[in-house]
Amino acid sequence: MYSGQELCSALTLKGRLDVAAILPSLNIAAVLLLADRSFYDETKPFTCLDGSKTIPFDRVNDDYCDCADGTDEPGTAACSNGRFHCTNAGYKPQYIPASLVNDGICDCCDTTDEYNSGARCENTCREMGRKEREDLEKKAEMAREGMLLKQKFIEEARKGREEKQVKLQELAEKRLSVQTLVDTLRAEKESAEKPEKEAKDAHKQAWEERREAEKAALEKKRSLEVFSELDQDSDGMLSAPELLSHTELDTDGDGSLSDKEAQDLLGGSYSVDVASFQESVWPQIKEKFKSASDVPPLPPVEEGTESHPEIPPEEDEDDDVEEGDDEDDDDDSDEYHRAPPSKSDVEEVEMPPYDEATQVLIDAAEVARNQFSEAEKSLREIDDTIKSLEQEISLDFGPHGEFSYLYGQCYELSTSEYVYRLCPFNRVTQKPKVGGSETNLGTWGFWSGPESDKFGAMKYEQGTSCWQGPNRSTQVKLYCGKETVVTSTSEPSRCEYLMEFFTPAACQQPVEIPPEDHDEL
Repeated sequence: MYSGQELCSALTLKGRLDVAAILPSLNIAAVLLLADRSFYDETKPFTCLDGSKTIPFDRVNDDYCDCADGTDEPGTAACSNGRFHCTNAGYKPQYIPASLVNDGICDCCDTTDEYNSGARCENTCREMGRKEREDLEKKAEMAREGMLLKQKFIEEARKGREEKQVKLQELAEKRLSVQTLVDTLRAEKESAEKPEKEAKDAHKQAWEERREAEKAALEKKRSLEVFSELDQDSDGMLSAPELLSHTELDTDGDGSLSDKEAQDLLGGSYSVDVASFQESVWPQIKEKFKSASDVPPLPPVEEGTESHPEIPPEEDEDDDVEEGDDEDDDDDSDEYHRAPPSKSDVEEVEMPPYDEATQVLIDAAEVARNQFSEAEKSLREIDDTIKSLEQEISLDFGPHGEFSYLYGQCYELSTSEYVYRLCPFNRVTQKPKVGGSETNLGTWGFWSGPESDKFGAMKYEQGTSCWQGPNRSTQVKLYCGKETVVTSTSEPSRCEYLMEFFTPAACQQPVEIPPEDHDEL
């Protein structure tokens, strides 16, 4: 058991009670105990700080926890909820569980946790503080350099925003004048296109009428030629018997033309004159009719030779081929008997060039169209530029616009398998190094840092969906750095990626580092 004096002595560093040093981190009970020496009056009973119990003073620090709040055992490990404060002069103060006090292992770099265990500990706080200070100084130097760049970005962002506002105003005014020009040129174009259309339509109609007349004349000529051929007795009348030799005109598909079928073709009459033939008969038979003059003559047979010479025995093996050829010839036989189409049926006659007056109207309309198209194109380009500027200005680039320099830029990180690409305020992608297509890991969403540091992280969402899973998304954590670079990418959860991104825009003014002889780092 320790008296109040012994307790104070045990918790005193180098012979003095350093209450000020440990005050920020001690629990309230220990603070009051150290601050008010009357708590250690051995002549009075001890009351727990929470008022739950009063015990004789000889039970304070008796290595048995009597108070629920642990205030009766500030110098022992008896209470499970007790904590011991390491002052760690020259380094960082810390708390350790009371159960580690006097356990023979030095947990505090200043060795104060083993004040009564007999453990031989070495005070390493100064060395640890020196190393910590070097690291802090390096970080502070980087922060200072980053802040210089950040200030430059802020100034550039301010000027850039002002320039964009001025440009937007200029574009808005220019758009009004270009819109007026577009409206004027549209009216001129429509005015020029009306007579052009009328002249072109008239030209086309005249050509079509002329072409139809020519086709009708050719058709009439052809029908007269066929009538003359069918009128075998040249009496000016075509009779049913004169049609019977033309079996290709068969209508019931039996391969022959009967008297009745012939009369039906003549409209039920026994004979028709040339006018009736042209009007009603010729339209029915012109697709089937085969002229005798269209049948190719048979090759002449030389005297003294047989029409079918005997095939030498050694050529018997070609019989199949010859028979096959004969079949092909039979298949094409109808083509030989068909009337060859006239040139007008084979070649589509092109429309003749426009006359000079029509061409003048066409040229004038084309000039009007080109002028309108150019003006309309200029208007679209202005609208696109305005939309792009308004979108950029509407983005949150940080409290002072320091992140605006990232807009329109992309930064890559190459790993063994993939190339990751971060385009701030746009999207994040992943592409395999060997084959495969690019995968969208998320498009710009919002700043997602904690309330105390909103601009410490970016959220990119609604990327390519995973197989039977959610859409991919990426959290980008921002750190202070002299350079702008992506340093790492991971996938802590399925389809949820994490990137570390260093940028001067994330730097803050470094805190002042205490001098070396200060008790605490």
